[in-house]
Amino acid sequence: MNAIEFLRVTKTYKKGFFAIKVPAIVDCSFSVSTGAITGFIGPNGAGKTTAIKMIMGLVRPNSGVIKVLGRDPGDPACRRDIAFLSEQPYFYNHLTVDETLLFAARLHGSRSANVRGDIDASLSRVGLQGMNKRKIKDLSKGMQQRCAMAQALLVRSNTLVLDEPLSGLDPPGRTLFRSILISLAETGVTVFLSTHILDDIELMCQNVVVLSRGRPEYEGPIDGLLERGFKGTDIIVTQCAESLLDELRRSGCETTHLGGEKTKLFVPAGKDVMLCQRLLLEHGVLCESISKRAVSLEEILYKN
Repeated sequence: MNAIEFLRVTKTYKKGFFAIKVPAIVDCSFSVSTGAITGFIGPNGAGKTTAIKMIMGLVRPNSGVIKVLGRDPGDPACRRDIAFLSEQPYFYNHLTVDETLLFAARLHGSRSANVRGDIDASLSRVGLQGMNKRKIKDLSKGMQQRCAMAQALLVRSNTLVLDEPLSGLDPPGRTLFRSILISLAETGVTVFLSTHILDDIELMCQNVVVLSRGRPEYEGPIDGLLERGFKGTDIIVTQCAESLLDELRRSGCETTHLGGEKTKLFVPAGKDVMLCQRLLLEHGVLCESISKRAVSLEEILYKN
């Protein structure tokens, strides 16, 4: 069973004096696999936040079907096993970190016999150990984001829905959050996260859903998306005879003299890179380096 399913979902808003219908999500279908990290990406205005609000039951679709853990998101029971971190988490500033997490545990109806220990463990995991008595208003943006993640981890849900979870974090914080999410997925937790930071998608996600103007533009493994940007393979060799270079060119390679005895071979996508390597091996030419030539994920998605 998929953790989240959208089937031909449409959501429109009415704006202005004349209540003109503006589409946010249009005939949208995609699914989120259980026990994996799925990235949810797209430009501003693509409809990601609206989709997440519908997953959490905060907004209802005009048409179509949404299933979260097999249930309608409007059913409160389906949210018992979901942790949600919004892009701009709201806290009561007068509360301490300790009181904030205790409040969250009680709202969730936590039945843990050791809520105190669970709170300390969550804070330690996000790097806020020892800050139990600090008031929320005294925390930086990054620390508040860590506190929000601690809330999400506290309820020990099997599904996490995260909207820009790494927003406002410094580099160590980003590294920490990535390691947390990867470790959760390794234990079977489903992570569905929206982000504009494409490096995070490449580093963490097994799957990705790309939204554009309210419609899915791509859904599937991250490797499949990256494959769109694959241009070919670069091979650096030394002491390669001109007769061999001629043979490599006939097989589809491009050659560039780098100076001295070094030559760069480029095997375009669609050409047989194994044939090129076999020819080099047969002539006793060793490869100094082999690397993939590809455009960035950012270029693939936003080239227009």
